[in-house]
Amino acid sequence: ISLTGSVNDEPLDFKASLVTRQGKRSINGLSLSLGDNKVSGELALDDRFLPLGTVALDLPDISPLAALALEKADGDVRGTIVFSKTGNAPHVAIKATTDSISRGDLSAKTVTIDALIANYVAAPAISGKIRADSVTSGGTVISGIDVDLKRDGDWTGFSGGATVAGIPATAEGRVKIADGTTSVEIASGDATIRGIRAAIAQPSTLSIANGAASIEKLMLDVGGGSVTMSGTAGQTLDLAAEFSRLPAALANDFSPGLDAAGTLGGTAQVTGPSAAPDIRFDAQLSGAETSQTRQAGLGPLNLDAAGSFSSAGGVAIDRATLSGDKISGKAAGTINPNGASDFSLDLASTGPSLPLALGSTESPIKLELQALSVKAAGQGTQSTLNISATLPSVATNLAKAEGIALALHSDAFDLKGRTGPISGTVTANKIGLDNPTIAPLLAGKITAKVAGDLATDTIVIDSGSVTSEVLDSGFNGRISLADGAIDLNLRAVAASAALPAAVRGVLAERTQLSAALKRDANGNVIANAIRLVSGAFSADGQASLADNKVTVDIKGALADISLLSGDANGAITFALNAQGASTAPDLSLTVNSDRLSVAEREITGLSFTATGKADAANPAANVQLTGNVAGQPLQGSAVLATSDGKRAIDGLLLSLGKNRISGDLALDEAFVPEGTVALDLPDIGPLAALALEKAEGDVRGTIVFSKAGNAPGVTVKASTASITRGDVSAKTVT
Repeated sequence: ISLTGSVNDEPLDFKASLVTRQGKRSINGLSLSLGDNKVSGELALDDRFLPLGTVALDLPDISPLAALALEKADGDVRGTIVFSKTGNAPHVAIKATTDSISRGDLSAKTVTIDALIANYVAAPAISGKIRADSVTSGGTVISGIDVDLKRDGDWTGFSGGATVAGIPATAEGRVKIADGTTSVEIASGDATIRGIRAAIAQPSTLSIANGAASIEKLMLDVGGGSVTMSGTAGQTLDLAAEFSRLPAALANDFSPGLDAAGTLGGTAQVTGPSAAPDIRFDAQLSGAETSQTRQAGLGPLNLDAAGSFSSAGGVAIDRATLSGDKISGKAAGTINPNGASDFSLDLASTGPSLPLALGSTESPIKLELQALSVKAAGQGTQSTLNISATLPSVATNLAKAEGIALALHSDAFDLKGRTGPISGTVTANKIGLDNPTIAPLLAGKITAKVAGDLATDTIVIDSGSVTSEVLDSGFNGRISLADGAIDLNLRAVAASAALPAAVRGVLAERTQLSAALKRDANGNVIANAIRLVSGAFSADGQASLADNKVTVDIKGALADISLLSGDANGAITFALNAQGASTAPDLSLTVNSDRLSVAEREITGLSFTATGKADAANPAANVQLTGNVAGQPLQGSAVLATSDGKRAIDGLLLSLGKNRISGDLALDEAFVPEGTVALDLPDIGPLAALALEKAEGDVRGTIVFSKAGNAPGVTVKASTASITRGDVSAKTVT
């Protein structure tokens, strides 16, 4: 036989002669060369054509040979294959090495094989050694392979170890192949998974025939507990497992921070097709604790559950009971995301209420749970869902709510995708808030309602509201669960009596507020279309905080200043602007009025302007006041400046006709002044009108601000010939 040709420009030459002499057959001059690759040998053949002899392999690059066989492979192989016979039993001895070899997603590195396969036709038995630095199949890496094989009659004994996907494992036993059945006896073995050791607890046997494995009894010692398995596994499964005293702490290495304690026992049966098995379980978890249950203060818990699972039927819970010193509960029914569900869960405190602690040490959330109920029924994508809870109290560092009732409902909730329409109501009998500005708005019973849709990555709020005795608010929009973006439209109507006393005077009985609030994925916040209206007072504008920069633009008006003083009438407008770094923005405030009338004095062309920087370390401001009061020119100015860390008000001046106030003041870190303000007020009437007051008379003198150590002091030296305000008057006062 001869074959010649070329493979990838490499010369191919194969020769062999089958010779029969005196009834003996042999293959002489076996030679295959392809490039640098060579296979050679001499073989004798017996009556069954079984060979005797040696074949030498010297294959520095197997890829051309693989191409000749219409395959794709790379690597090298060197060694010998020796065929021999003992009686009628044929043997083959293989000694081979490879630095690396690969075919498809299977590869191996630094492999050494020194093995004898005895009686390889009828009942193969292998002895020898197999070593490899690594074998990779797809994403699975097996490294440090070191296996010794020893012939034991018709059996092949094995012992050794390897690291499979990062899991070190060892095994010792023997294997036999006969009559189409592979029998395996495992004497000992262990594997360590994330620090958890699983070991063969007693000798076990299994057999493989017709594509199915039969396990007589496989007992494992896992972390001090035990798992026993028996049954058959193939295209059809019929397996039974019994587990006892398995430490719950085994889960800690798979879930950092879990810190679980307790033990697990019970049974499981797995039957049906391997692609979609049915699983029945009966399990008991005793003395269970995790870091989360400890933080919540639940104490050790006991869980007793039985039921089944299948891909077609979902989870069916025959019984599930939870018991502990502080909480108890039960669950039953079916949860099937792909079919019909009918499930209920009820939890209750064993006492009046269950104290729970959530959050962090810096921001704790303390709540008391009295009862929790969850019910789901219907098809998996159109289930009716009802959740309710009763909490006597919920407290944070800033607020405490009492008498809370929560209810959530959906007529068509997708249990698998956790999506669908949802509505809910939360009521609180009382909210105590450590904020005197907001607290009055939340007086009495509070009710919050929301209706919308929960999508995979978005909450759509069709309508929402928060109401109290003095507040009626509403909102709608959407919240992204993927990146935290928020887009909400807000409106609120509040009783002005519940707002801070400082602003009530200019407000009507009720105050309306509306805004469009947006927050992007980077945490930037924009409030557009801000509008505040209450009687004669109105304000409109927008504000944003983006990339640590603040922008505020608010304009408004008070159409009737008689709300501030009964002796005044007219209107004012104002504008507030802020721009720049959030820690030190540039500020601008203007207040203007074309005409005011106070105490029969007319104020025209009033303009107040203040600009500066709101920098706590280096504050700065420039204040200007101009106008005309009863025909007398008004001029005011002051500059707040910081130099070398020292603050001062320079050039303080207010002049109105012949009246004059002037001075210079230094300010300490607490903005306590030092310096002198001079008063020369021959006619205080126009100044009183400027302050929307009615007064007559004169005042002259000085006000001296000083400090003795850290104690501030003020010295007033003043005199008046006469002064009158309302029905109070004085003459010749020093």
